[in-house]
Amino acid sequence: MRDTANDDDDGLWRGLDWNDVRIFLAVAETGSLNAAARNLHLTQPTISRRMEDLEYRLNAKLFSRSSRGVVLTDAGASVRDLATSMARFGGAIVRELAQRDKSEAGRVRIAAPDGLASVILVPKLAAFQRANPEIEIALDCGLWLDAPIEGETHLSLEFSDHPAPGLASTPLATMHYVYFASREYLTLYGEPKSAAEVAQHRMVRHVSHREQTNTWNPKLQAVNELAGTHLISNSSASTLMAIKHGAGIGVLPTCIVRYEPDLVMLDLEPMAHPLLHLRYDPAAVRQSRVQKVRDWLIEVFDPAQQPWFRGEFVHPRDFERLAGVAPVAASQT
Repeated sequence: MRDTANDDDDGLWRGLDWNDVRIFLAVAETGSLNAAARNLHLTQPTISRRMEDLEYRLNAKLFSRSSRGVVLTDAGASVRDLATSMARFGGAIVRELAQRDKSEAGRVRIAAPDGLASVILVPKLAAFQRANPEIEIALDCGLWLDAPIEGETHLSLEFSDHPAPGLASTPLATMHYVYFASREYLTLYGEPKSAAEVAQHRMVRHVSHREQTNTWNPKLQAVNELAGTHLISNSSASTLMAIKHGAGIGVLPTCIVRYEPDLVMLDLEPMAHPLLHLRYDPAAVRQSRVQKVRDWLIEVFDPAQQPWFRGEFVHPRDFERLAGVAPVAASQT
């Protein structure tokens, strides 16, 4: 006799999406849809919709929602325990396969902000691919959240101070943000000589500059709030092009002068100094191809060769002099 209960369970299991389970665990861990969205590089509406779909498929209410966040229901707590076991077994499978996978052929997926990806990584990619022709790079900048690149993320470049549980985190580079403008803009409108004068100019603003606020210059942050915004974007590449073509003044990392030498850095205090992290599952880098890409990323941002990525602020006029010179260790200063 056929066990219809088991058939129902099998149908439900096939209908579950592991990505939804992973998102559920992130929400349960952080107690917040917004925090889970930041950790997973998704939008809050996407997280909310995926959780509603999961509740519908399981026919159970998993969270109680309030203005202060979300709290697991009894059913949610049970699902969390089972999902944690799933994640643990899934991790064991990945580790087992990673120990056996020494092939350099295959895809490595990198998640990175679009500005870092397009300006810093992509120009160096061809040389890496010539040296490693069997490695396929999937570069996900998170701009099309409803159409992500398929597959797990092996390596992630993040400014967040709160990595997802279980990930290794390596400090990679400090990005020193300062005000820039085009020569054309400064010819037309003049160059601001003080923070107060900046507030009188046309501004280009990136809405995602909100991580590591402890590294921000409070005086310039206040000026930014007072200044009128004439272009606002959530794309770093669009922000760069707007500043380059004279739409206004905006903050960019000092390293941009290596790629856009016609931009003018204003003679003002730096705006912020956020630290970029490289994050990954330790099991994933046991795969030879992932390890090679990780080592390449560390090389791309090596502060010994590229002083603009050092922890201390280095003015662009000193880039050439210090390039290739190892920074002095803190204990030696």
